[in-house]
Amino acid sequence: MVDQEKEDVVARYPLADAIPQEQLDAELAELEALEKKPLLARLGGYLKLGGPGFIGAGFTLGAGSVTASMISGVMYGYKIMWVTWFSMLVGLFMIAATLRLATKKGAMIPLQNKRHGIFIGSVLTALGGAAIPAIIWTWGQFALAGNLLENLTPYFGFAFPRQYNWIVIWGLTTWLTLMYGRKDSRGTVIVEMFMKGAIGLMVLGFAFSVFKVGVNWKEFFQGNLPIWIPAGGDGLDLVLASGAAACGVMDWILFHYTGLSRGWGRRHEKLGRMDMIFGLGLPFIVVNWMVITVFAQTLGAQHAPVPEDAIHLAAAFTPLLGSRLGSVFFYVAFLAVPITSIVGLNIVCAIGFFEAFGWKPDVKSLRWKICALLPSTGFLAVWTQRPLWLVILVTAFISLTNNFAGWSVYLLLNDKDVMSEDRVKNYLWNLGMLVALCFVNAGAIVYVFNRLGVFS
Repeated sequence: MVDQEKEDVVARYPLADAIPQEQLDAELAELEALEKKPLLARLGGYLKLGGPGFIGAGFTLGAGSVTASMISGVMYGYKIMWVTWFSMLVGLFMIAATLRLATKKGAMIPLQNKRHGIFIGSVLTALGGAAIPAIIWTWGQFALAGNLLENLTPYFGFAFPRQYNWIVIWGLTTWLTLMYGRKDSRGTVIVEMFMKGAIGLMVLGFAFSVFKVGVNWKEFFQGNLPIWIPAGGDGLDLVLASGAAACGVMDWILFHYTGLSRGWGRRHEKLGRMDMIFGLGLPFIVVNWMVITVFAQTLGAQHAPVPEDAIHLAAAFTPLLGSRLGSVFFYVAFLAVPITSIVGLNIVCAIGFFEAFGWKPDVKSLRWKICALLPSTGFLAVWTQRPLWLVILVTAFISLTNNFAGWSVYLLLNDKDVMSEDRVKNYLWNLGMLVALCFVNAGAIVYVFNRLGVFS
């Protein structure tokens, strides 16, 4: 028992040093007590103790994934709803892999550097897979958030253009980002509670829209059977875009390191699995299901022309709700999507830079603050969009990082010298990781080729 507790302390990530040991001991005692309780009580306890999964869900439910679901509903109705649960199921195999590394061996990137070289760990995984993409992708989140807030405020009788409202968005996301890891564990808890509340708001807001427009249950169930893929480059592009958000290097790193920041050790793996299923997986699936449903029932049923982006899709959809309250509820729920993503991108950016250069994380340091707020330069998107060539270049590079980083994680999990008896011995788990790697890499490659017009 003493040796195991010692191992838990050794595996702690520096951000977890601010958490008092008695608090970690109390959490472990609560975990042990949960094992003796009925199923529902155990699930409730796991949700209470969890948190990194909700941060991951808030991060993953971003402008890209929700916009893809909106377009999917308009263009194909319910037909490719299956992509949502399939992609998340595939993604959870890799999340579970990085969770095992976190709880059994500690930080992932130093392990990669040691076993597979700095180019794989620090360069491709930390910088290429997390820090640099986080800076680029935040532009789209700020653009969406600014436009949504601009469209929301007239319902309250005043105008708040995106050229000015970015200050509010930047202020809120900056406060949450810099709160993470501070004040013992309270800062982390505040961020996790915000993410839980924001996801709850998404679910309630989109559920209200579903209630207003209804559900075609026959088509819903048929659409969740993986029996149809749209033809042509655009259709394949949409399928892959809908699924790619559920699994990628940034998702793996964020869940891995936020778990370590909570002080998760050897005995927290079961908690982590419950958190990744009910905190990350389930909210992602439910929210995207609801978004597809409301657009399939409205704009999709009208066979209307597909607007070019999420803002025009939302503007075309809200009048169909038939009430001011419904429109407000929809916009508020939708606004929570880019807000939570910005916070997640900021955090994963700081983690990526610090792990790449081997710096000891200190959230009070100026270095951490600069690294964490680099993605927030995305507020410039309220005036201009990212050039298409940059999006293509970054996506192509992410394809490379997903491939190498993913194989590195796979090899670490199966490396007896690294994991000893904790290595993966389940053939299904290994197969799931292999499918995830193929899916993510193929998605990025097809996306790039489509942007270059190869499949058009």
